[in-house]
Amino acid sequence: MPETPGYLRYSPSVEQPAANEHVIFDELSRTMQHITRTMASRYRHAYRPVHAKSHGILTGTLQALPNLPAELKQGLFATTDPHPVVMRFSTNPGDMLADSVSSPRGLAVKVLNVDGEKVANHAGETTQDFVCINGSKFTAPDPEGFLKQIQGFDKGLGVGEGAKEAVSTAARAANAVLKAVHLPSATLEGIGASAVHPLGESFSTVAPVRYGDYVAKIGFAPASENLKALVGKSIDLHEDYNALQLEIWKFFRHEDAMWDVKVQLALADEPGTEEKDKKFPIEKADVEWPEDDSPWQTVATITVKAQETYSDARQTYVDERLSFTPWHALAAHQPLGGIMRSRLKAYEEAIKYRVQRNEREKAEPKSAEEIPA
Repeated sequence: MPETPGYLRYSPSVEQPAANEHVIFDELSRTMQHITRTMASRYRHAYRPVHAKSHGILTGTLQALPNLPAELKQGLFATTDPHPVVMRFSTNPGDMLADSVSSPRGLAVKVLNVDGEKVANHAGETTQDFVCINGSKFTAPDPEGFLKQIQGFDKGLGVGEGAKEAVSTAARAANAVLKAVHLPSATLEGIGASAVHPLGESFSTVAPVRYGDYVAKIGFAPASENLKALVGKSIDLHEDYNALQLEIWKFFRHEDAMWDVKVQLALADEPGTEEKDKKFPIEKADVEWPEDDSPWQTVATITVKAQETYSDARQTYVDERLSFTPWHALAAHQPLGGIMRSRLKAYEEAIKYRVQRNEREKAEPKSAEEIPA
């Protein structure tokens, strides 16, 4: 079979780790641990160091499209077997803030009943996670930049919620306000996000993963008309302390919905092109891959029926016992690049502390029946 022209073929050589990465990874893990321990002391409970606050937890079914071309029929998407999924909507900070302190939003998707070889740290498990944000590129280029960002979050833990809310509200009206207040810019740069409906957002891994024989980013976008109607729809974040949770709950009381699962395949740059000059870099996560050159292509759908999105039992199970990490992965979807590599130790150490501190048993579900209604 002739090779698909233009697409970047996966090989271990697509990654170019820096010599001192392990030092940065250790410090990143320590910083995340400090965030978690600080919040545990404040709230008498341990939360995630990032994306601590969830807003809705959905269960649904993922199914790959039939008759995909060979370059898209890879890994999880090689068959049309249906898979149960868990979807967790969240926002970025590691502290539990009012939703009026708007910040970048996250979507974590856990796919169940996944057969096939897994990456080493996930051997023997049957899940595949995709950890996404509502952006097209990461907010830092590399592990060093990621560490500085997390250190900024750590320093910002002492800033009062009232100050963060005031700045967030003002920032939504004028970005220039960030320079007019004497607070850590790394803490504030993400808390002026637009007040739009969370179910109208598109999300992506923003950093690359292996896509079988190729390299790609994975995304999730509204597909059903009722979700598309929410794209860009303004909401009142001051309506309730948990306004985002309320919006998701109100929608799924009576509505079904569908998301498209999309893939953006990397194109091969000219041989010898330096990483800094590549259109589709692996090690520079803050570079948006050009859609004009390689558009997003739909490979699957996720269908979600009307349901209770935030029952006590479901929230406790998913927020307390589950973890979401790009390193819960098939070997065919191995995370790639420095940002992804930096998450391995930090996320694993975070869940270990969290379940120990909260006296919970870590879970990695084998079936949909384990997810409370």
